[in-house]
Amino acid sequence: MRMLVIDDDPLILRALNRTFHTQRPEWEVVLADSGEEAVRKMAESRFDIVLTDMQMPGMDGSQVLHYARQLQPGAVRVVLSGHAPLRRILEAEGDYHRFLVKPVDPNDLVVILDSFCLNPAEEDSRLARSIVAGLERLPSLTRHLVALKEQLEQPTPNLQRITAIIGQDIGMASKVLKLVNSAYMPFRRSITSLTQAVEFLGVDLLQEMVLSRDLLAGAVDEHPESLSLEDVWAHSVRVGRLARELVYKETGDRKAAEESYSVGLLHDIGLVAMAIHPGCAYHSVLEKGRAQGDLLTKMERQTFGTDHIQVGAQLVSLWGLPTPFASAIQKQFLTSLDDHPTLISLALHAAHSWLDQHISPGEFTEGTAMLDYPEADLASADSRWNVLVKKWKEGRPPRGASPDDAVQRSTP
Repeated sequence: MRMLVIDDDPLILRALNRTFHTQRPEWEVVLADSGEEAVRKMAESRFDIVLTDMQMPGMDGSQVLHYARQLQPGAVRVVLSGHAPLRRILEAEGDYHRFLVKPVDPNDLVVILDSFCLNPAEEDSRLARSIVAGLERLPSLTRHLVALKEQLEQPTPNLQRITAIIGQDIGMASKVLKLVNSAYMPFRRSITSLTQAVEFLGVDLLQEMVLSRDLLAGAVDEHPESLSLEDVWAHSVRVGRLARELVYKETGDRKAAEESYSVGLLHDIGLVAMAIHPGCAYHSVLEKGRAQGDLLTKMERQTFGTDHIQVGAQLVSLWGLPTPFASAIQKQFLTSLDDHPTLISLALHAAHSWLDQHISPGEFTEGTAMLDYPEADLASADSRWNVLVKKWKEGRPPRGASPDDAVQRSTP
């Protein structure tokens, strides 16, 4: 793994270099003490990770990140900085994958950077990383952007209404969850509920977010590579709502239910990432899928060597979203109950499988992967869910057998 480390403070550069050399001697670390030097080095050779300070004289970190996205599109871009101005952080958000605040415990930093290292044998993950690493941000539907702007301009903006708007839009929701789970935010716990995320950010920061992105400048392509974002958004909302209902029905846990909604909303995030990637020519895969009726993931793997499941898991992991997001996305089509370690993962699979997912002339969504149970037991969503959960629990370890999250195997 090759990493470029940029900081104008020579003491910090030496300390980071010593930490990496001591804990990960196999890493090749290249140092740069200015943004200008970093750009020269990026133009000369390839890096897997670009780690930069934000506030530097001359070319600052936001400019370095912008160049890094162009010169090193396959690299993971990480900010390690002091308390940079909020507006600059928001302006640069599309150019970094993770924002970390100094001081960072050296051990924690190594663990985070280690998580970006891919096993050379995992070819599909490497190809998925190449698709998402250069991604700036996901699009949002124009009508949602207009509605959010109008609500934020009200004399007394309604946070509940704001949450409802963001909760219908994959682009907005992913950005909000990325921001609140950044190490820039002053807490250690993960936030998976959009309601909590919006409450934490508050109206002022959301207004800054809209202004910094200039969201309404220019038309949004709502049919990239002939994929209907409207259809994908509507399907994702339906999956999220059903997953939330299933988890709440079983646990009565509102936090777990809201997390299920967020995971369901973002479960097809990789589909969108592939459609907007300039090198994918994704329309050809959609056309083949429509013509032949094959599963989209099969067509993707034949064409790109990876699929939107792997792409989605890579994207949410890079953005620092909690582990259940990537895990549930990766397992959404797996039909064995043993493949689902958490109730949220099982609920996503069930919700996705039970909703209408056939190809129609105007849209494309993934084919179903129904769990193998007698047809008589699948008369309704409730009865299906009762059967699934009962069988799933029978195969889980007894309570207290492991320190895993209780949502994995318990009921109220």
